[in-house]
Amino acid sequence: MHADLASKDDFDKAINTDSGKYVFIMAYEGDVPEKADEYAKKFEGKVDCYKFDCAKAPRAKDAHGITETPCALIYKDGKLVKKVPGMAPAEMKEVGQMLSA
Repeated sequence: MHADLASKDDFDKAINTDSGKYVFIMAYEGDVPEKADEYAKKFEGKVDCYKFDCAKAPRAKDAHGITETPCALIYKDGKLVKKVPGMAPAEMKEVGQMLSA
């Protein structure tokens, strides 16, 4: 399941981990995309999964350069390694391979 990020502090704590795990953050507006939690469950234990509603956090949307939602942000060791605006299927397949490795 995706844990909610309710503040900048929550976001910073989520991405600045030294666990060696990938951190998957789903940015969305309004309703959480269908199958989002199913996707997160697939990587349970390997990846830390979070979500935030851009409609409730417009400054976060701007700060992270999110131009299209849903948007996947993948971090590792505090650094953004992949951003997938619109969560395009071909790019999300690539993300799935990266997170499974």
